[in-house]
Amino acid sequence: MTRRRRIAYLCLTVPHDDLPVVEASFARHDTDVEVVKLAEADRVDWDSIDLLSLRMLRYFHLEPDLIPRLDALCARVKANVPGGLPVVNPPGLLAKGLDKFHYLPRLIDAGVRVVPTEWVPKGTQTTLSAILDRTGWREAVVKPTLSARGWNAFRVTRVRNPIADPDAAADHPHLVLPDQADVAAGSSAERKFAELTAMTTVSVQPFVNEIITRGETSFVFVGGQFSHAIAKSVAENGWIAHESFGGVNTRVEVGPDQVAWAEELHILLCSWFGPLRYARIDALPAPHGGLQLLECELVAPRLFLREGGALDRYARSLLDVARNGRG
Repeated sequence: MTRRRRIAYLCLTVPHDDLPVVEASFARHDTDVEVVKLAEADRVDWDSIDLLSLRMLRYFHLEPDLIPRLDALCARVKANVPGGLPVVNPPGLLAKGLDKFHYLPRLIDAGVRVVPTEWVPKGTQTTLSAILDRTGWREAVVKPTLSARGWNAFRVTRVRNPIADPDAAADHPHLVLPDQADVAAGSSAERKFAELTAMTTVSVQPFVNEIITRGETSFVFVGGQFSHAIAKSVAENGWIAHESFGGVNTRVEVGPDQVAWAEELHILLCSWFGPLRYARIDALPAPHGGLQLLECELVAPRLFLREGGALDRYARSLLDVARNGRG
């Protein structure tokens, strides 16, 4: 009797919410899914696994030693599994494709239009006021360059006179920064900025109001091809486009120019990182038309497979690698 194929998903705490429908999709192709926590990976019989996927590695931003731990696991698997074990997406992405501080400047240098960004390496002695003075931005978003689900992100609005923060207690607070330097120095926005830059590398971007009026567009690629697009809206009075915070995800039809923009970017990413079995490219409307890149999700993205009608396409793509990847 032919052995059923087995695909392992590596995770840190809990996998994506779409795991049940992903399991059902693989089951229709006579394939079993096993979820393996990284902390328990040494207990797995990897010789019985046909493919290892990293897509369920949620909360990667909370694991400071994730890259060496995963590198060590992949080295053991490669040494102990005959023919090697295919891993998707490639584990090398963790070092260069997770942190926006690594890949967004490189994309800018390659001519990709990206939301304007000021980079603040960890430990840099500067202030939020100084950055906004230099850029002229009156509204901005501050967030760690390595994060997920808006972790530690906050919005700031420059004001002429001191007023109360609009939403200081929210998961993603909206704070104010007075123009007066002496008053700004003691503001909650500057305190939070100082705490964040002492802990991690930070990006500062102008707040793009279209995130509220039009939302983000996520271009999803499966098996190296454009699959579907998702419009991600924000909750009422919110500014984070994520379902965990009241946002809504809806499949949308996008025009050929938008698809071509995303495909060109996807080709560039594959030329850097190797073949990508899945990817998500998030964009916002650009001033004067077109799109500007917000971020690329290449390791552990939510792919909206059910919303995009792409579950079977996704399963077939990974199974192609499982069948042909060893040797």
